[in-house]
Amino acid sequence: MADITLLPLTQADQEQFIKDNQEAFRYGALEEFGQRDDHFEEDGEIISRDTILRSICEGQAFRIMQDGKAVGGAVIRTAYDSGELELLFVTPAEHSKGIGFAAWCEIEAMHPEVTVWETCTPYFEQRNIHFYVNRCGFHIVAFYGVHYPAPEDPDGEMFDMFRFEKRLPSTPESVSEQIRRITHYEELMRQAEMLPADDPARTDTVQALSDYYGSDAWKRDFAADEAGLLPKDLKRGVLSEDGIYNLLEQ
Repeated sequence: MADITLLPLTQADQEQFIKDNQEAFRYGALEEFGQRDDHFEEDGEIISRDTILRSICEGQAFRIMQDGKAVGGAVIRTAYDSGELELLFVTPAEHSKGIGFAAWCEIEAMHPEVTVWETCTPYFEQRNIHFYVNRCGFHIVAFYGVHYPAPEDPDGEMFDMFRFEKRLPSTPESVSEQIRRITHYEELMRQAEMLPADDPARTDTVQALSDYYGSDAWKRDFAADEAGLLPKDLKRGVLSEDGIYNLLEQ
């Protein structure tokens, strides 16, 4: 495996990071389409500066370093026991040297609490699809397009994108994060029960509970409870189907 390190992205390196990311995306498109590509987010670029900058601002950005030289980058977001790989790229001149795989292994090792990783890539990025599925152990779980748009994507920015998911076994760290999440929503349910029915704050709180109840995270928390992974004295009314359902009915 390639010998690399991940360093947090500095403000001084941010613009170069964006340019390097755009170069990597252009390279993938040119490999597939040559000069015929029309998949640009902005003039001449497959991925826009704003898209990359938004990912950097909303997540954790890293430079992939090898022998003191930047050879790629990554941006991730994590919440409780789940994680999103927003961006992962390797400088085209450094392809096929195991750098991307080494970086991914480092990201996994940094976050033992994450047991569900997700990411997306355009349909034409055959190198990325091979990398995620055959090297990193992801599975394709969705293809977004006109007939199946991505959730909360009214502008169709995710059209022609594959979504990947990688699930890992539970760890002590992931169970701790699940307990933290259950405790958070348990408190929200307590607040909702105390608020008047016409209070706008109650509406917002119940909506948050509804979103949780319909999420994959709730299913994982429920499964952890069924498997006996949660402390016996943990308040877990939020995992009762009747508990949230009764609030929604009210």
